[in-house]
Amino acid sequence: MEQISTDKRFLGWGRYEFSLVVWFFLAWGFVFLDRLTIAFLAPLVMSDLAITPIQFGLIATATTACFAISSIIFGTISDNSGFRKKWLIPFVLGAAVFSALGAVTNSFGTLIIDRALVGFCEGPIMALIMTMLAKESSPNRLALNAGIINMGVAVIAVTLGPIMTTQIAAANDWRMAFLLASIPTFIIGLLMMKFVREVRCEPSIDASGKKESAIKSLGKLFKYRNIVICFLIGILTMVGYWTMMLYASLFFSTIGGRNIASIGFIIGIMGVLCIVWTIVVPKLSDFIGRKPALIIWFALCCLAPFAMFGAPTSFASVVIYCLVAGIPGSITVLCFSVIPAETLPANLIGTANGLIIGVSEIIGGAAWPALSGVVATNSGLPYVMLVGGIAYLVALVLCFALKETNTKEKRQAIREAKMANKTA
Repeated sequence: MEQISTDKRFLGWGRYEFSLVVWFFLAWGFVFLDRLTIAFLAPLVMSDLAITPIQFGLIATATTACFAISSIIFGTISDNSGFRKKWLIPFVLGAAVFSALGAVTNSFGTLIIDRALVGFCEGPIMALIMTMLAKESSPNRLALNAGIINMGVAVIAVTLGPIMTTQIAAANDWRMAFLLASIPTFIIGLLMMKFVREVRCEPSIDASGKKESAIKSLGKLFKYRNIVICFLIGILTMVGYWTMMLYASLFFSTIGGRNIASIGFIIGIMGVLCIVWTIVVPKLSDFIGRKPALIIWFALCCLAPFAMFGAPTSFASVVIYCLVAGIPGSITVLCFSVIPAETLPANLIGTANGLIIGVSEIIGGAAWPALSGVVATNSGLPYVMLVGGIAYLVALVLCFALKETNTKEKRQAIREAKMANKTA
């Protein structure tokens, strides 16, 4: 049976556990803001540097590709090295530095190199954070803690980020916005160097007593059914997620006939609920198990794209979009991090996180957006939504093949241990 932490408690968390969640909430939120800053400032950057829409798309592709490749490579390397913090801090500081250097770029060539380096530094961060979290979390709070950290993106990068960066740019210029937005990331990286402790793991050893190669470590992952399924679910989730994120505004404008003001209101409501979902989605899995929770959430995810395909001009499709379109971003912590952490030995968790995140980003975040433009041109936006809905539906079916990692017996044992800890 897993042990409940004896660390001093704060609001139900172990005190260090709580502080770690706060540090990672801030780190991941500001790191992701560094990734999105260029999107918020795109009109100013493109105008000043004479960047075409095609070139801007190439910048996004380069960032995502380097993010994905780095995630895969360094997730594995961190497992083989036995260290986590040793890798995390340089990547956080590197993301801040290269994001700040965007302020001194003066052409498409220098900007695409700079943003590729931002993506390269940010790629392994989520895998390292979640691997450290799995070690330090109370067993009954792993999914909740992961959800809170993921909420950093919704609160800092998606909600506050656009306001902060655009206001700085309006008061000064876009270069100052790049620079100032990166400072919190750098400060948090320095503070984590002092206040976050290293999480060690023993690397995999082969029959000869030597460290296993990265290829062997990757090969081991596919012996676990849950990892294969999470790998597929991760790709499908990102296909559906980027379908909704990239095309919702265009869909409601060209198909739904709504003006930009009402579209902003619709997406704003979805964004507010997205913050709520980052807690509710993983927490439900703590109560009823990972597998049934994912089945429920993917069933709800299907509703928005299918409603937008079947009734594109109806008010019902708008309501459904507002209510459930924010769920997929909260599901990713379960299939990217939580289930792999509960399935694998410690020396394979970083490898699994990096691989699942990286490949999902490549296919769902880079390849599918390019292909979706072809679908939209040839068949229309409703059919793009249909593909997103089908992706969620296939993910739903795959969830039935998962092996439960948060079983009823495990949940009961944790509750009993907590009660015994309180009465001791």
